[in-house]
Amino acid sequence: MLQRISERSDPVQLAAPYSADTGPAAAGVTIAGIFSILRRRIGIVGAATGAVLVLTLAFILIVRPSYTATATVLIDPHRSQVINFNDTANVQNSSPDEAAVQSQVLLMQSTEVLRGVVKSLNLTSDPDFSPQPGLLDPLKHLLFPHHSVDGLSVEDIAALNSVEILKKRLKVERQQNSYLVDINVSAHDPKKAATVANAVVNAYLGQLVKAKAESVKVAAGWMDQQLAQLKSRVRDADKALETYRGQHQLAVMQGVTVNDQQIADLNTQLIQARAEVAQARAKYEQVAQIEKSGADPGSLPEALASETIARLRGQYADAAKNVADLASHYGPQHPLLIAARAQVRDTQKLINAEVHRILLSRRQAYNVATAREASLQKSLDGLQNVSNQSGQAQVQLRELQREADANRSLYQSFLNNYKQAAARESLKLPDASLVSAPDVPVQPSFPKPVLFMAFALPLGIAFGSIIAIGVDHFDRRVKSLSQLAVVTGLPALASMPVIGLRELSRITKRGRGALAQHDPASTGLLPIALQPPLMHYIAEEPNSVFAEAVRAVRLSVQRAARTRPVQTVMVTSAIDGEGKTTLASNLALSYAMLGARTILIEGDLRNPEMTRSLCPRAQHGILDVALGRASLRQAIFTDPNVPLSVLPSPSSDHAQVSGEFVFSEAIGVILDVLKQHFDMIVIDAPPLIPLVDSAALGEYADGIVMTVGWDRTIEDVVVRALNQLAPLQDRLLGTVLTRVDLKRMSQYDCSYSSAYIEPYTYVGKDMRQPAA
Repeated sequence: MLQRISERSDPVQLAAPYSADTGPAAAGVTIAGIFSILRRRIGIVGAATGAVLVLTLAFILIVRPSYTATATVLIDPHRSQVINFNDTANVQNSSPDEAAVQSQVLLMQSTEVLRGVVKSLNLTSDPDFSPQPGLLDPLKHLLFPHHSVDGLSVEDIAALNSVEILKKRLKVERQQNSYLVDINVSAHDPKKAATVANAVVNAYLGQLVKAKAESVKVAAGWMDQQLAQLKSRVRDADKALETYRGQHQLAVMQGVTVNDQQIADLNTQLIQARAEVAQARAKYEQVAQIEKSGADPGSLPEALASETIARLRGQYADAAKNVADLASHYGPQHPLLIAARAQVRDTQKLINAEVHRILLSRRQAYNVATAREASLQKSLDGLQNVSNQSGQAQVQLRELQREADANRSLYQSFLNNYKQAAARESLKLPDASLVSAPDVPVQPSFPKPVLFMAFALPLGIAFGSIIAIGVDHFDRRVKSLSQLAVVTGLPALASMPVIGLRELSRITKRGRGALAQHDPASTGLLPIALQPPLMHYIAEEPNSVFAEAVRAVRLSVQRAARTRPVQTVMVTSAIDGEGKTTLASNLALSYAMLGARTILIEGDLRNPEMTRSLCPRAQHGILDVALGRASLRQAIFTDPNVPLSVLPSPSSDHAQVSGEFVFSEAIGVILDVLKQHFDMIVIDAPPLIPLVDSAALGEYADGIVMTVGWDRTIEDVVVRALNQLAPLQDRLLGTVLTRVDLKRMSQYDCSYSSAYIEPYTYVGKDMRQPAA
């Protein structure tokens, strides 16, 4: 009866291996996806953050603290320079303040200044400022051998080493765009830090004084030479000027030659004389016109101002009045009238004579003015002829004068600067001053616990987030129905939640009474109260999420039965421990609770977990039926409460027979017989990866359901297991995700959020969330 059945040898690739290039990650990384990863990997983020914080705290406690002392120096680049030719040039040359301040900052950190600090404080013997032997020194000497420097003693080399260490401990910073510069020195001893900072300031100021004294000394020597040269040039220029002036008789008064001065004076006099001529001509012509026309001379200014004319005019008026009076009393020939008229004529003659005298006077003034103008013009013409002859000599004279003035001005400027330089040389003040002396620091500058911890917190979170994203990206375990559907290419039927130990203990306590009444030697089916709670959990909690998952699998089987006969369902898994026995038992019980005649068959003959759970002391099983040792009636156990039967497979000593049984025709014969007596047959098959028994049993199944352990089974294992069932692809109903932690799964699939599930988890009872 145990004859091997024919096996299909044509492998079919059922599902392509799942990879990062085809999975959900290939859709692209989104902000929501990153937050989802961090939420479900919060433990990794928290652990990494805690580790960074602990390491930071340990570093703070272990590292030796450093103290920083700060001295503030004011740099004044606008102080007068050693050589200052004029104020305008100084203003123009003082514009690059930025470069001047930066130069001073570099000077504070120069080797020359720091060498003075090392020497004054004897830092070569200070452990903080001298090289200390380290563990890696032999390796450093091997990789980077030091070569001796000719001309340097051991003390010089030690001083240079101390200077290099001091440079690392020294930090010079400018306060924004001001002229204030902070000199910061760090040391493990706060008092030493203040002492070294103060020494750096003193060395810097001393270097400024020294450099300024040297520059003033050099400038003074140079200016002595320039002054001697300029003095000689001024003397030569003055001598040449006087010699030339004497040779060409160019006497100068108030900066102007005598000839030029005379010409200027004559020009002034000539202009005045011409004005007088014009005025005299006008007056003469006015009087001549009055005399010629016989007009009244009384309008003349001289007539109006002349007392004689005024008196004559008065006499004329009296005589004319007398003539008028007499003419009114006497005839024209009356002697008195004739005498009066004669008096009027005499008076008029006297007036005309006076006017004629005025005319002669104006004519004389006009002639005198004309003569004076001619005389001045003649003198001016003579001087201009002389001036034209000495013009070329005057041009040369003015050139010599300008050269002498320029030499004298330059000499005076150098002399003034020389006096200023001499005064500054006696003062020797630097162009910087100490504003704030370094105080002994109270708090360490390194490390700063608050700052370090504040920085370590986001650093730890970022580090943990990177690890979490990396772990999640490379985690190939199945964690959601959508991922399972993508991996397998099959419908993901349901997610069976994990049942917590507390819940299982609560159900187990109900069987304490049945345990006292049970006969340990009984070979039949264990009472339901003594069976493992998971094997009948759908009956204990019919309204639970677990029961809904089982009913979802049953619905998929029923849907498949609408298109083709589905009476035998095989439940298998990729590896052991993925809940296939639990699903098979509860699926069979689900059908039985509907009233269907259902039988649960133990298909895993090498590891009969279902048999150990339901009827551990069974004497006969499916293998005994195939070998003819027992009948089906003897091997099948039936639950008296529900129409559920169980065909176990007790452990057998015939290991070889157990391995070959699923490949024989006997299993087909037994299933054909059972189909005649049962409405539904559920087979608990062995896992696919370690054994090929499930691939052989699948030949007799109308539908195959495969369980996948949530967050346990990796994708490649699932794909490899499905490839075992490739010849039976048309019988695959789908996959079931088992042992699911609903809380954690909600982080991968929001449809499993407690807000959606809890209202329907339990009806009429206190809600109990399945534990992990």
